[in-house]
Amino acid sequence: MGTVWFVVPLAVAGVGFLLFLAGIGHLARGRAARAGIGLAGGGTATVAGLVAGFLGLNMQSYSRLTYEAPVADIAIRADNPSQKLYTVTVHRLDGTNRSETCTLQGDEWLLSGRVQKWKPWANELGLNATYTLNQISNMYYSAEEANGKPITACDITGPAPKINQYLPEAWVNWLIHHMLVRDHRFGSANFMPLADGAVYKVVITQFGFNAEPVNDAAKRANDARP
Repeated sequence: MGTVWFVVPLAVAGVGFLLFLAGIGHLARGRAARAGIGLAGGGTATVAGLVAGFLGLNMQSYSRLTYEAPVADIAIRADNPSQKLYTVTVHRLDGTNRSETCTLQGDEWLLSGRVQKWKPWANELGLNATYTLNQISNMYYSAEEANGKPITACDITGPAPKINQYLPEAWVNWLIHHMLVRDHRFGSANFMPLADGAVYKVVITQFGFNAEPVNDAAKRANDARP
């Protein structure tokens, strides 16, 4: 939703308010007819513009808060189903076009990373949640089965931001903190079943990562999960 949906109505409200003030001036000078036009027309335009502007701002906020952007496609291939061994390919959709292949043992894959959430007013100006990916690892359906089993994981951390070539990360974090745009920074993870031929998509929202099945194999595995 573009800013035009609340900027234009607020501009109309501003013009209406000026007409309303002009109407008061005409009334003070005894010009009843002109005063009536200014007060009625200006007052109506002011109220209508404010209402439309706030509705537009609400729609802008809703659009930003429901923002989603693709992070990665996850493709699964079974190597030894009896041993729960799978090859997992992570293809990043963030513009880097990087792919990582990992062998996982378990019932599910788990993708984790860090999310930077910004203040709501910064969202409305177009500053959406940002993230870094950390790793993809294994999970089991039950803690009892997982106890004593090895953790299988792969590093999927992308290259450091270019600004880190010029400023230490601690300085960047200090600057962001003192710009008063940071809401909070937190860890986020999503998991889905390991199944031969399954494909999943991971997206980022204002509140963290979200994974969803893409093909029938992934949907069947997700529906059959205990």
